[in-house]
Amino acid sequence: MTNTINYSPVSKPFIITAVILLFIGSSIGSVWMMSIFGTAALPKWIHGTSQLHKMLQMDGFLTLLIMGIGYMIVPRFRNIQLASAKLAYTSFLLILASLVLQSIQTVDSSKNLSLWIMVSRISGLTVFTIIVLWTLRIRPKLLGLSDYFIFLCLVALMAVNAIDLSGYRYFFTNSLIHIQLWLLFPILMIFGIEYKTLPSFLGFIRPRKTSAIFSLVCISICMVSGLGYIIIADRLLPFSIIFNITLFASALTFASAIYAFGGFDNREILRLIKGEKKARYSFIVIHVKISFLFLLTGISMAFLYSLVYQYFIFYDLVIHSIAIGFIGLTIALYLPLMLPPIIGKVIRFTSLKKIPLFLIIISLSIRTIADFIIAQPFYAYSSSFGYAHSSSLRMLTYFFGLSGWLIIAAMLVFVIMIHKSMNEVATMPGGSNTTNPL
Repeated sequence: MTNTINYSPVSKPFIITAVILLFIGSSIGSVWMMSIFGTAALPKWIHGTSQLHKMLQMDGFLTLLIMGIGYMIVPRFRNIQLASAKLAYTSFLLILASLVLQSIQTVDSSKNLSLWIMVSRISGLTVFTIIVLWTLRIRPKLLGLSDYFIFLCLVALMAVNAIDLSGYRYFFTNSLIHIQLWLLFPILMIFGIEYKTLPSFLGFIRPRKTSAIFSLVCISICMVSGLGYIIIADRLLPFSIIFNITLFASALTFASAIYAFGGFDNREILRLIKGEKKARYSFIVIHVKISFLFLLTGISMAFLYSLVYQYFIFYDLVIHSIAIGFIGLTIALYLPLMLPPIIGKVIRFTSLKKIPLFLIIISLSIRTIADFIIAQPFYAYSSSFGYAHSSSLRMLTYFFGLSGWLIIAAMLVFVIMIHKSMNEVATMPGGSNTTNPL
């Protein structure tokens, strides 16, 4: 007799659709970036696709991905079945319907589908929240603190969607805090998963509980201050500054809690592991360190933006350092670890190269240079477009516009590497997955 749980593949459509939306949204963003200064000879309608880009990336990719991960990971942490696969699929269809309606409304502003978008989206998110909360009621045997990060993730997810759908987005569309709140719910889900898994991956050690508790308190204050800013801005308290200070403190102490930058002796581990295990260990260590460096850099930029708000460079780099540098690299880290139980195949880490990682770093570096050379003078001298229309700057715009396409190239290379590395999963008697790290 075995106690093996046959997990439902309910996460599969969420993750597949999220990846498709990521490619579409990134492609639109890359084209839009090339036309942002009006120097690229592109159709005029492309200049108005920024909302579609943000919608596909945030409302689509991030939401569906986190829902898919939540449906898979939270039950697995307890070794139980998902409460209801049918309701999970229903939530997928509801979110998908809201995205289709939202896309139609974004492209054709004459159509007012706001009510149907609100009903379908809130209904789908409510189903997801209820299922995950129902699962969280069962305490895990170990490291239960991760549940609090996941709970806050649910609160952040419902809050930002409620704010957007209630009409606040029309007043704070370009608010950096508003976008950071959107990025907060995937950050919280990542924290919940990493607290449970990373110390074990890195050295079979337990996370630092005190540091994790401090991180949890800081990010709770961060969330409250962010919501306060969205509602009343900085009129009562300096919510934007409080938001970024507490977010930075939370990220830094959480990195310490999970040993993201070391802090333990792994020399014996490195001496003993070889081949596939060593490749997997190296893959995890590199991605964790670089991703947290991007997260801390992005938050630091956000703090500078709150002090010197007119500089577009900080606004742009905050969003993409966190969204691509931290969230993107963390997804790239965990997908090879999570996919085997979903697709029924093992992924060999010895086949995974560092090309996508290098492409992302190069892309973000080019974007940083572009913001300094092009974006900053353009926004600082918006009354005169001489900078934007000079021949030399026009050539630079074409070059810097390639940064978005490098991200797409990184995703394509990553997908190809994952596909090539797959083998049939070996199973133990009783059906347990021998390659499942989660």
